This record gives sequence, structure tokens and C-alpha cells, in this order.
Amino acid sequence: MMARPLRVNRAGTFHHCWNRGVERRTIFNDEVDYKRFLELLEVMAERFNLEVWSYVLMGNHYHLLVKTRKENLSEAIQWLGVSYASHFNRRCERSGHLFQGRFKSFVIEEEEYLRQLILYLHRNPLRAGIVTRLVDYPWSSYRCLAYGRSCYAWLQRKAVLRLFEGKEERLRKAIQEYSREEDHLLENLRFGLILGGEDLSDWLRETVRGQRHREKPQARAVGRKESVAAVVQRLQEPLGLSQEEVEEFRRPVRRRSRPLRDVLIYLVWKSTDHRLEALSEYFHVGYTTISTARVRGEEHLKRNKRLRSKVKDLLENTSIDK
Repeated sequence: MMARPLRVNRAGTFHHCWNRGVERRTIFNDEVDYKRFLELLEVMAERFNLEVWSYVLMGNHYHLLVKTRKENLSEAIQWLGVSYASHFNRRCERSGHLFQGRFKSFVIEEEEYLRQLILYLHRNPLRAGIVTRLVDYPWSSYRCLAYGRSCYAWLQRKAVLRLFEGKEERLRKAIQEYSREEDHLLENLRFGLILGGEDLSDWLRETVRGQRHREKPQARAVGRKESVAAVVQRLQEPLGLSQEEVEEFRRPVRRRSRPLRDVLIYLVWKSTDHRLEALSEYFHVGYTTISTARVRGEEHLKRNKRLRSKVKDLLENTSIDK
């Protein structure tokens, strides 16, 4: 059974929520499907008293940036998923699951991170090569936010623009100037749950302390502030690593491929709130080397199904599908 992801369920918080089709299959076939999903977003916003700040619908997955007014995020997004799946299955004369498990989410706790995430999400169609100009993509909130076109009353356009001095041109310029370096935004994600916000991290630790969350790897990481060394020790068994191998991984070696070391670095970063600086200190290499190794480790896991299955629970509860 798939482990349930830990949720930060608190009123008045921003959440990035996303899900994709099972086996990465298409969940939006045509304009009818896209429009139905947007209709359901309106119903969700009203029914659950939820603010929708941004959305990007991408063929086989979606991204939402929402702000809760009540402690009901799970109920709202689950309702949206079930309602849309019913429409899609009925229209396509199919049955079974539409989405790849439960929706994923994390909290955005600081305004600068919120601003950066809005830019990051809206650039998805560019990164995917679907369009060369974002204004040409009809299934995101970009047209409304940046040009005042194709707007819905439920979209919090004015609130979003306040992050950009209240001006459309500031938002457009910020997205145009968004650099590849800023794609490292998510390296500041704590526990796979919180983007920024040490205070919220402390609150989360208090929330899960003393509770049983054995099915939630994230909760185990939150509940104890582990050192990098402790996290590495916990990951040794699922990766099949000996202590000698771990010690060898901590010795810098140039021009030698060590995929399991890269995977270990990726999993340590992904399953805790440790920044890359802490990993670079533990592995005795520079920040850039750690960042590159993390990317290689993620790619190695994507190619190695057997290894990926060993760490399945961890990956399912901390991954950010883009």
C-alpha cells in the first residue's frame, strides 16, 4: 500500500499542489477537459473557501498554487481529483484510477519564495517545449496575470500582482528574466514539505512529536532533527551500502563515476531539511559538486527501476513531479 504523504494542514497558508496521470498518461485530452477542470476549480474555491493564486495544466499533470482559509486542504484537493476523474472516466468510457496516487503538496512560507514559485510554475510550458511564448499557452493563469486576458473571477489576480508592485509589466519582466540558476529554488525545500520558514519547521516538529506516523517517511524525518551522518546511516540499508563504502564516498575523487554516491546525496537532500551546504561539509566537496551530484543521483534513480523500488516510499512522499 502506498504510504500516505504527510500534510501541513493549517489555515492561512500557501500550498503548491500537484498530481499527474497514472503511469504519466494524459489527463487532459482536449479543450473540453481543460475547461471542465477549470470549472471544478471555481466550485472548489467557493465550496471549500479556498483562494486560487495560480494554475498550470500540462497534458498529463497539473500545478496549483492555493491559499487555505480553513484547515481543509486535503478535502478540497481530493474533491477536485475525484470530481475531475469522474468526468474524464465517463467521457472516455474508462474506469479505474486517473491520477498517480494521492496529490502531492508543500507549503510556501516566505513571500520571496512565493514570488519565485509563481514564476517557476508558469514557465512549465516553456521548459516542456510546448510554446516559445507563454502568452500562446491557454491553459495556465499567465494570460490573466500578465495581460488581464482570459480571467476568471475566482483567480486572485490582484493579490498576485501585489507581489510584483501591482503591475503586469513587472510580472512579465520577472518571468522573462527568470534564469536557469533560479531553477534551484526547490533546493530550499525542507522535509519535502516547506519552502522556507524555520518557524513553520519548528511548528511541524511539535505537531508530529509523540504521534505515530510509521507509514509516513516525511514525519519520521520531521520528528527528529537528524544530522547528515544519521540520515546517511538510515539510508545505508535500503541502498545496500556498507560502512566502508559510505566512508569511501566521503573521500573526494576526480573523474570517477560513483552513481550510488550520487543517489545517496540526492536522497539525503530530498528526505530532510538539510541545505546543500551541510551535505558539502559532510562529503568534503564544494557546493557546486554536491548540486551536480544531486542531479545525477536523481537521473540514476529514474533509469534504475530495481534501485528505485528499494526506496519507493521515500521517493513517493518527497518527490516533486514537474
